[in-house]
Amino acid sequence: MSQGRHRIEHIETVPDSQLPRFAALGVAASIQPGHTGYTRADHTDAWSLRLGDERADRAWRCRDLREAGAVLVLGSDWPIAGYDPRGVLAAARLRRPAGAPDTAPVRPDQALTGLMALEGCTTHAARAVGAQSVAGRIAPGLRADLTAFAVDPVTAPADELAEAPVLLTTVAGRIVHRAV
Repeated sequence: MSQGRHRIEHIETVPDSQLPRFAALGVAASIQPGHTGYTRADHTDAWSLRLGDERADRAWRCRDLREAGAVLVLGSDWPIAGYDPRGVLAAARLRRPAGAPDTAPVRPDQALTGLMALEGCTTHAARAVGAQSVAGRIAPGLRADLTAFAVDPVTAPADELAEAPVLLTTVAGRIVHRAV
């Protein structure tokens, strides 16, 4: 296992000038997509009002960070936001809470693809802690920490993914949950 990289946790607002520095310096960016559910696209929420329009306009720049070559780790910030990775994956794609289609998305231009979102919860998370050789991937000889959903997390509609049944979970190759 290689050494973990420096990481900025809760990177909620990023100026343009700082985007390329993440990749250049090897710093991982950790974002909690579910936090878009605590803000509003029109900046009338408490977070946006405290930060002001300029900084709120740079909220949760997932897509820009990825396109700048950063390692982008996605998480939940439990217990502040829900810990369920299905919700994290959905919020990263929707930029609003899953199941709330009438809620305007926050910075929809920053939405991730299904694959980018999955990588943020798996391979990018493993890279951030220096575990890419043993975690974040499915391959012979690796730990086999994985969860199988009833839908494809890359291609299923994000609102559907957030509620998809969990069919199987393994930890270190041992089944810890199997749907009946």
